[in-house]
Amino acid sequence: LNPRHLPSISVPEPKAQKTYCPARPASEAYQRAIFAGFINTLYGEKNVSKAFDTYVDINLIEHDPFDPQGRDANSAKLPNIIPYAQFRVLRSSFDANIGLAHVKVDEDPPIALADIYRMNGTCTVEHWDVTQARPVSATNPIAMF
Repeated sequence: LNPRHLPSISVPEPKAQKTYCPARPASEAYQRAIFAGFINTLYGEKNVSKAFDTYVDINLIEHDPFDPQGRDANSAKLPNIIPYAQFRVLRSSFDANIGLAHVKVDEDPPIALADIYRMNGTCTVEHWDVTQARPVSATNPIAMF
C-alpha cells in the first residue's frame, strides 16, 4: 500500500459485534479511517474473509457484470484470486462516501484496476470495478500507472 494517499489515521475497532455493518452514522473522517482499514485488510493483508466480514454489508450491491450480488458470493470468490495475485495499490482516496483504489496487477501485460466503493455510514454497501490491460502497442511509457 502507498501510505502517501491515505492519511495516517488509526482505524477504530468495531464495537462489540466486531463489524462495521449494519451501517451506523459516521463522519467523513471516521469513514475515511474505516475505508483505510478495509483497503489494508483486503489488499495489504490479503485477508478477504476478514475484510468482507468486518467492513462489507451482507447486501452488497455489485456492479461487476460477472459477479453475483451480495457480500457472501463475492467473499467466496475472492479468496481464490487475491491471496495469489501479485499487485500493488498505487493510490487510494476517500471523499463524500466514495472510496477508490488504483491497483497495478503484475501480469504480462500489466493490468490497471480501479475498485470503487460506496459507504453508507460505517459500512461498505456498493462496489464497481474497471480493468484494462496495457496494450502491447502502447506508446506512452507511463500509461495507466
